[in-house]
This record gives sequence, structure tokens and C-alpha cells, in this order.
Amino acid sequence: MQRIFFCLLVIITIRAEAQYAPSAKDSIYSHRLGELRQIEIVLPELYATDTAHYDVWYVIDGEWNTRTFTNILSFLTAIKLIPEVIVVGIPNRYVNGFNLRDRDFTPTRWKDVDSSGGADNFIAFFEKELIPYINQKYRVSGENGIFGASFGGVFGFYAMLQRPAMFRFYTLGDPAFRFDDQYLVRLAAQQLNSVPFHNTVLHIGGRTGFSYGDMARDKMDSVLKANSPSGLRWHSELYDNETHISSVFKSNYDGLKYAYLGYQTRNANYIPTGGIVVKGHPIRLFLPTNYADIRYTSDGSLPGRNSTLADDHVITDDPSSIRAISFSPSGRYDRELQKKPKTGDYLAPKKTPRNSRRLDMQSKPVDGQLSGVVTIPRDGYYVFQLTPSEGTQLYFNDSLWAQYDPAEGHTRQVVILPLRKGNYSFKLLHPAKKAGDPALDFGLYYSENGQDDWWRNPLLRW
Repeated sequence: MQRIFFCLLVIITIRAEAQYAPSAKDSIYSHRLGELRQIEIVLPELYATDTAHYDVWYVIDGEWNTRTFTNILSFLTAIKLIPEVIVVGIPNRYVNGFNLRDRDFTPTRWKDVDSSGGADNFIAFFEKELIPYINQKYRVSGENGIFGASFGGVFGFYAMLQRPAMFRFYTLGDPAFRFDDQYLVRLAAQQLNSVPFHNTVLHIGGRTGFSYGDMARDKMDSVLKANSPSGLRWHSELYDNETHISSVFKSNYDGLKYAYLGYQTRNANYIPTGGIVVKGHPIRLFLPTNYADIRYTSDGSLPGRNSTLADDHVITDDPSSIRAISFSPSGRYDRELQKKPKTGDYLAPKKTPRNSRRLDMQSKPVDGQLSGVVTIPRDGYYVFQLTPSEGTQLYFNDSLWAQYDPAEGHTRQVVILPLRKGNYSFKLLHPAKKAGDPALDFGLYYSENGQDDWWRNPLLRW
């Protein structure tokens, strides 16, 4: 088991490192700032050969944060938790060894910070120069995100208040909201509930303990709770045993996950995905709640964001009354789960040819086909599970119950059927695999009551 885990970890790590092309250096002269600004572009590995359009994430303090951000991004895209994006790193400008981040990131002149107060010019640089330049040069989706930490988090929050539509996603690492006697806290209290947000996503990460109050995070959290309009979806995260610098890593990771919450479940369905449920004989209907915000109702009404949060499964003998929606902070991946079993009655065996092949656990496919007769030993629920590739079809009792759907790709299909004791015709077609196709992983299982761990009781495997 340890060897398998190690191999999987190596594979994921290698794949993660290969998700993005090496960074490319570029520059743009800013008339707003009166200076040449260096930028760093990181493109998805397949950008040169595909035609996709990508979200763009702008990473300030780029000389420190771009590599960390891209490494975390690579891992999350490799495990399909978020989509691939374009990264634009913006290193700070230095004059005679002096870092001008204090000038660019802060919204007001403050006696405790030299050369502060240039955030409005830096916003104009993004809005009028940098973003149009990137939009013209690359295939972009039109939706942007920004990551900033400490004073960079101050800039990100200030930009959100001043230009809420400039970015869809705002991810801030341990932002220094104490700046200028908590200027942003006061500004947010005055303006937040009147800002025209539309599915804007804000994630703030930072430290617990003394720093929570020292950075005025506690004050900002209170303002957000009291004043956030419905168009702003936000989450505040606190980390134990972290420093001002180390919390940036977790803020990157959690901020990207929160921004794209719902991406992983964008094609999710109930499990079982199809079949028949008998009234009076309820089954356990699973919902894919692993890192998802799925809300459901059991009276047939449309769920909302405040409906009951799904907790792994529901017990029902009427799947038609269950409705569930996977919500996303951005609204982009909001989707009602569709496939599920229907209500009906037991299936009865049909007469099968006397010379038909009898299938059991030792049966092997021939030329990509497994066909014959399956003997059902007792009345009850039976579950068919498979991972289809192009051309896969499952017939049982002369009816088609599962097949490859190009819209859903290799999504696992699970069909539950109530069967009477007897012999049933069975045919599973699974043509030769193409490169990249997953294994079929087919199984037929017996369920004691539709609510048990049916996968522990196989009758047939391929």
C-alpha cells in the first residue's frame, strides 16, 4: 500500500509540474505610472496547440509570489479541482534598491509608510494598460482574478471597492487592514453595501491569535458580516501556527479552491445515476459532497443557497421528489443534478436460450464483449457499475441501461434495479480502448436493502 501511495504521489507531482509552460518575461510601459513595468507570463502547457480561452490571474509582489502561486495552481489543476488559467506575475519596481510596493499598494498617504498613497494610479495601470494588453495578446475568457498578500491584500481589497468588475476573484493573504488606522475597515463600513457586485468572489486568509486583531482582520470580518450585499460571496479563513509569510501559501491554496468551488462537481450526478426504485423499498441516494456546496430539497421544490446542505446521501423511495443543486461562489458552475433512478416495479426474468453462456465471477470478455445469462439468486436490489469509454453499452433483460455519453465522457455510471429471482440475459459491449481511456471497472453487485454497502457483494466483475 505504501508503494502504491508513493507511486501515485510521484505521478501527481510529475503531472502537476508539467501542467504549465515555463514562464516568459515581458514588459509594458505605463503612462499612468510613468515607468516601464516588467511582467511574467505563465501559460497552460497546451496553450500553443489548443483553442481554449482562459481566466487570467494577476499576482502582485510577483518576484516572491508568482512561482509559489503557479506551483499551487499546477497541483490543483492536475487533480482537476480547478481549471487551467493564465498567470500574470507583476514584480515590484525598485529604485536605488528601494521597493516601491508601498507606493503602489496603499490607498492613502500615511506618515508611518514612506511614499504611500499610489493605489489609485496602480488601479489605473491595471484597468487602462495591463489588462487590455493581456486581453489583446492572449486568448482570455474575460474573467480575471488577483492575488495579493499583506499590503498587496490591502490593494486587492481597495481595488474591489473601487473597481468591483475589474476582477471576478479577489484572493488576499494576511492583508494588513491595520494600515492608516484601519482606513479600509472604515471605508468598507461606509461603501460596501452600495458597491454593485455581481457574483464577485472574495477569499481572505490569515493568522489566528494576536495577529487576527493586530491586522484588524476581526474588524473587517465584522464589517463583511454586517454589510456584504448579495452579489459578493466571501469567505474568511484563519490558520493556526503560521507566520505572516507562511500564511501566504495556505491563502493561495484555499483562495483558488474557493474561487472555483463547484468546478469539480460541474458534471456531477446522483449515485445511482439511473435505474428503478420501488415504492416502500427506499434506497440510499448518494450526492457527491466532497468539496462541494450542494443544497437539496425533498418536496420537489427548487433548492436555493440556503436550502439543506447535502450530507453524503439521502434515504428515499421517491427519487423524483429529491432535487439538488451544486452551487458555486461565482455562479459559473451552478447546476442542478439530473440523472437519477425512476420509481417503478420489480423486473421479472425472461426466457433465455438453453445453450446461452452462464456468467459468473470467472467469466472473461471475448473481443470486447461479455454476454450470456446472469442468474439472480434472490429477490432484491442489484447494482451495475461501470466507467464507460466510447462505444460502451450495457444491456440487461434485453433493455439498454447504460452507454457512453460524449457530454459526460468517462463519468462513472451506476444503475440500480429491483430484480426477481431467475435468469436474465446480459450483454456488455466495450470496444478496444483508445489512448487515455480509463479501465471499464465493471461490476454487478447484490444489495441487501438498497441502503447497504452493496459494493462489498460482487456477483460479476470485468
